[in-house]
Amino acid sequence: MATTKGKLLTHQERELCEKIAELNIVLVSRRARALLMLDDGHTQAKSAELSSLTVGQLRYLLILFKKRGTDLFPEEVRTTLSSPPETTEDNSAEAVIKKEKKKKKKKGKKAAAKKKKGKKKKAAKEKSRKKKKKKGKKEKK
Repeated sequence: MATTKGKLLTHQERELCEKIAELNIVLVSRRARALLMLDDGHTQAKSAELSSLTVGQLRYLLILFKKRGTDLFPEEVRTTLSSPPETTEDNSAEAVIKKEKKKKKKKGKKAAAKKKKGKKKKAAKEKSRKKKKKKGKKEKK
């Protein structure tokens, strides 16, 4: 596979990717790391491996990057990192990370509640089925 040392990212794009990679927002940071590795001259396979992406995901990332540039990263992350250090709490990188964690936590709670509700329904159906079965045995006697 071909390598392209320093030919993929401009200086500004590289700086932005380095900042995003440090944020540790799962997919966003992985993508930034992968772009940085490609720019450093690593092969697609090696970049994918080191950034915890599949080769297919990396190739898709390259297509996105060629079409949209750094606009492929979420706007709140890009604006936060490119704005001056005097940002409000809601626009800071830490706030973006907290929002991501809250979303994941909510999804987890919803899934757990849904699972619990499903178990209750299943238990109620089982109980109803046993009653019917018991009733049928009594009628036969």
